[in-house]
Amino acid sequence: MGSEGKTRSLCVDPLNPCSPIGAMYAAFGVHGGLPLSHGASGCCRFQRMELAKHFQKTVHVPSTLLRDRAAMFGGEPEIEEAVENVFRLYDPEVLVINTTCLSETIGDDLGGIVDRLAIPVGKAVVWASTPGYAGSQLAGYGATVAALIRQLGGSCSADAVEVAKGSGAQSRDAGRLCLLPGWMNPCDVDVAVRYAEALFDEVTVLPDVRGVFDRKSPDDPSVYAPGGTPRDEIERIGECSCGMALGCEATFESSRALCEAAPHAAVEELPLPIGISATDRLIGSLAELSGRPVPAWIARERTQLIDCLMQVADQLYDKRLLICCDADLAEAAALFAVDAGMVPSCVAVGDAASDFEERLRSDGALPDGCEVLAGVDRLAVEEFVAAHPIDLVLGDTRNKRLAARAGAPLVRIGFPVVDRPLSYTRPIAGYQGALSLLQRIVEALCDIEERALAPEDLSISRYF
Repeated sequence: MGSEGKTRSLCVDPLNPCSPIGAMYAAFGVHGGLPLSHGASGCCRFQRMELAKHFQKTVHVPSTLLRDRAAMFGGEPEIEEAVENVFRLYDPEVLVINTTCLSETIGDDLGGIVDRLAIPVGKAVVWASTPGYAGSQLAGYGATVAALIRQLGGSCSADAVEVAKGSGAQSRDAGRLCLLPGWMNPCDVDVAVRYAEALFDEVTVLPDVRGVFDRKSPDDPSVYAPGGTPRDEIERIGECSCGMALGCEATFESSRALCEAAPHAAVEELPLPIGISATDRLIGSLAELSGRPVPAWIARERTQLIDCLMQVADQLYDKRLLICCDADLAEAAALFAVDAGMVPSCVAVGDAASDFEERLRSDGALPDGCEVLAGVDRLAVEEFVAAHPIDLVLGDTRNKRLAARAGAPLVRIGFPVVDRPLSYTRPIAGYQGALSLLQRIVEALCDIEERALAPEDLSISRYF
């Protein structure tokens, strides 16, 4: 769909990666976890390379290597052979099989096939439906986390339910929180976990990509990184007294799976904690669920962010932004921009839920003139930018040429960022992450302003 509502039969540069990439990312977030791509070898290579380029590390993902025969007779023999080989060669604790375009088109009954597999004692196999032609990486991520909960997670006992019902909020201060962090870089997951651990005694993070994607890959592919959610914590997920799901699109299905596994748990669904308003909501919900006061160090972080924002408010006021990234990050980035006094001129995303625009506008924070383009391609975004000047672009690397044509700086956030080393190590979540993002935006605006000046006109000091 073009920006003027004209229908096109061709998609020109989709705005989101495919669903299996999200499945792989979630699978690696389990300790000793390994994804197995059920499809052709080319799909698997492309998908793992997207992760490898973003995190600047080697990523090993085996494939069932479907060929022409499977399109006629089904891929069960290939799955059986691949599973046997993977356990023999790589010995994962949990093997997560995800589908691709080819295997979904064939129509393999993955659940039935997994039930018939010969799985080594003490190991587990989980499967998730993640067709590459439906949904973004957020959908694949969410489907895989939901599958982990439903296929590995045990529900709490009836006695535990009765105790939880009778104890009320007073017992929650010593309870266990299940945090579903949504699609974030490991450094941002760490920020959310740090806030949660300040208010809860025990926090289960699913999936936990810390210690996996922020570490060097072991040279031996049968040796696994130290991070990831332990399997026994997933199996005990039904004992959680509370749940917190961050990012509506990536955690929609997994938050419902959590409610099924822990029917007594209070589960909050929030946007990604990026910016003042969204982080305030996270901290407020954590405090309410735990029944504990907010620690002073969190309040100090917030105060510092407000003070710094006031220092640069004049440079940010009324700056027109294009936000072009995945749906969960776009929602959070739009709120961040409004918090900072900037004007989101356009929020553009690829695949998104039908209520995406409604969620964006529900709190009245977006200006009336902000254009929301959902389910579009990059050509539609370029058509908008050609007719509406912008001052800044927030988004992933693939917005690079678009920003250059618009003469606006690109501040890189989201996935994938493949042209700036170590970008995945810079947090944007929480108050400190918002401060870091604020600094990057101001520096980008200063750079673009000075680029138009002659060397002799450059001022050494901006102030005084």
